[in-house]
Amino acid sequence: MTSRLLLAAICFTAIPVAAQHHTATPATETFLVEGLRVDLEDVPPGSAVGRAGARLPNGGYLHIVYGKPYVRGRQIFGGLVAWNQVWATGAHQATELVVTVPVTVGGLPLEPGVYSLFTTPRLDRWTLHFNSALGMHLADEYDPALDVLTVDVAPAPLMPPVEAFTIDFVSAGYGADLRIMWGNTAISVPIRPRQD
Repeated sequence: MTSRLLLAAICFTAIPVAAQHHTATPATETFLVEGLRVDLEDVPPGSAVGRAGARLPNGGYLHIVYGKPYVRGRQIFGGLVAWNQVWATGAHQATELVVTVPVTVGGLPLEPGVYSLFTTPRLDRWTLHFNSALGMHLADEYDPALDVLTVDVAPAPLMPPVEAFTIDFVSAGYGADLRIMWGNTAISVPIRPRQD
């Protein structure tokens, strides 16, 4: 019995200290505010407000606020939202994104600030417009001269379809992927902290 305890003690003390303590790799923390529960068979009239965010490992923060419309049996892209035209990326007020640290979006640099996020949906690609003007209604006041960054991304089919327009962040190691989903279409673009 004593020899078994001694053998167990030897085996335990032979394990390196680093192997005994698990150290987690810093990762991005994300959140999505869903709002009130909605009966998808009988969605309420009008649009809700959506909100999502990501806390980056370097202390940076991303936050997005958007109007949240519902499909309600309508054709979305190529119908309610026209192809090849700038869209407010939601309902009512233009979607606004807060970025607190220098980042890259789709590999391109974006400085800290608050931006209106517009999109131009196309069949084969979408353009995301990060615009310096704020407080705009839909795309009525959109001015392409105030775009500080544009990024092209390919749309992907989404199954099952999403009834409520949703923007969220998906943790991706040291950064996050900004994801836009509605109906049967989704787009995603990587946002990563910049090491300046």
